[in-house]
Amino acid sequence: MAQDPRALLQKVSSLPDHVFYPASIQADKALSSASGGFSWFGGRSEKYENAADLYTQAGNAFRVQKMNKEAGQAFEKAATVQTQNLNEPDDAANTLQEAFKVYRKSDPEDAARVLTSAINHYVLRGNLRRAATQQQYLAELYEVELGDMKKALEAYEKAAEWFEGDNAEALANKHFLKVADLAALEEDYYKSITNYERIARQSITNNLMKWSVKDYFLKAGICHLATKVRQEIFHDSHAQKPLTRPRVQDLVETTRALETYREIDPAFASTREHQLLVDLLQAVESGDQEAFADKLFQYDQLSKLDKWKTTLLLRVKNNIEEAEEDFS
Repeated sequence: MAQDPRALLQKVSSLPDHVFYPASIQADKALSSASGGFSWFGGRSEKYENAADLYTQAGNAFRVQKMNKEAGQAFEKAATVQTQNLNEPDDAANTLQEAFKVYRKSDPEDAARVLTSAINHYVLRGNLRRAATQQQYLAELYEVELGDMKKALEAYEKAAEWFEGDNAEALANKHFLKVADLAALEEDYYKSITNYERIARQSITNNLMKWSVKDYFLKAGICHLATKVRQEIFHDSHAQKPLTRPRVQDLVETTRALETYREIDPAFASTREHQLLVDLLQAVESGDQEAFADKLFQYDQLSKLDKWKTTLLLRVKNNIEEAEEDFS
């Protein structure tokens, strides 16, 4: 039978009243004050160690009963004792990770707070690999539980940089790809392009990664097309009203990008991904949304477009439609 976590909390009420409780429970503080301090048996350090252990036990007992907030608070108390009274910051950081795990289920903002504290400790210690791993979890929390894409993007980017600093290239690239994907969805297309192109360059000489280069170039090309295409007015003597067309300089970057991709990987020119980008670029240049949709349909018959590509390509198509409506 699982031990009652509240009973464990009562056991640690013998802590001195001056101990700081970041997530205090008034009953604990009252009991602490009433207890009159530690007994004469055992040293003060030993009592603090026992208190930290009992708080940890209480946290685990709460966790078993799915009382996640209470579990997180107990783990935080343990971490506070480990930091302030035992001078064991490494143990405290590990305990805060446990608090993160339980808070994540019910109190994601608290989860972000405690994990950030643990991450800061690992950074100060120079443990970039561990900091990067926990930063990844923080990014996932922002993305999934909190739905804060801006903070998620920043956290993924920081994790990628730390993995890179620890010479973990594969892990760094994995997170730089995540940065590229999220940045595009947040309409930061040039950040996406920069990351896709950088990873493609690194992958071209890696036999295990080379097969992915065409997809990185496709995504980068889509981001080029997704940038808002400005229109210019031109006059045709046979037309009853001014006509519009994409300004040539707005599409030059996309054309140059395709040239660069072919230089980096000569095999790219013969891929379906390259042909799709060429076809879509022509459709955008001519403002032909029907041709744009038709080329996508043909491509999708053999290579299914995922949600990310569909979302970005729909934006490109909408840009064409909006440009036509602006001058209709």
